[in-house]
Amino acid sequence: MGNEDVDRRTAILNAAVESFGTLGYYGTSLQKIATMVGLTKAGVLHYVGSKEGLLTTVLNEMYDRETEDVTANMVREAEPLIADMWRRVVAINAKRPKLVHMFSTLSAEALNPDHPAHDYFATREEHVVDVARNIRWRVPAGVDAEQMLRAGFAMMDGIQLRWLRKPGQDLNAMWARCEDVLFPLPQWEGCR
Repeated sequence: MGNEDVDRRTAILNAAVESFGTLGYYGTSLQKIATMVGLTKAGVLHYVGSKEGLLTTVLNEMYDRETEDVTANMVREAEPLIADMWRRVVAINAKRPKLVHMFSTLSAEALNPDHPAHDYFATREEHVVDVARNIRWRVPAGVDAEQMLRAGFAMMDGIQLRWLRKPGQDLNAMWARCEDVLFPLPQWEGCR
């Protein structure tokens, strides 16, 4: 792919993120994306194949890639901290509110079993937890790391929605306040 093709594809993906975030999958048309980037609908299809292909690309390549790198790197660390993993993910998401907005909108919309992203959202947490099972987490005695991961996902989803509802807040600071609940001291001393 030449530079011009890469630039066009990037513009298409960015337009899709914005449109899926504000209008959802069903409210977004390929024609709308095409208009946003100055191409024809056929031109957009050339780069993404289909509307479902576009959806899959923005979720897998744009949303998941950076955060999957966090967990992949932690597999190689000796006794990493779950709290540190969440901080890294929050720091990434704090820099990409449009992607978080898209993810949140599509997640709610995909509650419908007929939605093309239903399976993605239904299995996403399981996939991440499966990867995280291979990590030798440093946790306090008696703590189930898998349950902590699941609780963290739930808290992350909620805090991100609050962040999106009130622009201008610091997601990192909001998450730091959550850590006192997820990883209370003194139990988590040396593990957070």
